[in-house]
Amino acid sequence: MAASIGDTFKPGQKVEASGIYDVIHDPAHDKHQVTCVYGDSFPPCNHCGHHVRFRLAVAATHVNNHEHFKKKR
Repeated sequence: MAASIGDTFKPGQKVEASGIYDVIHDPAHDKHQVTCVYGDSFPPCNHCGHHVRFRLAVAATHVNNHEHFKKKR
């Protein structure tokens, strides 16, 4: 199952789609975005721990997995 725009994830879950994610912290944090790569796990925040959430904003195929850039065998 691939992630869709707007899907939200918790620390420890596997990244289902490479892309840019909105990071949702406790109110004391500024809003920001991060890039997450398919197959990695979402990390906890160093300040708010497992309360952080990640919402997919822009899905993208990692260059190493795109058919135009895969290494020929």
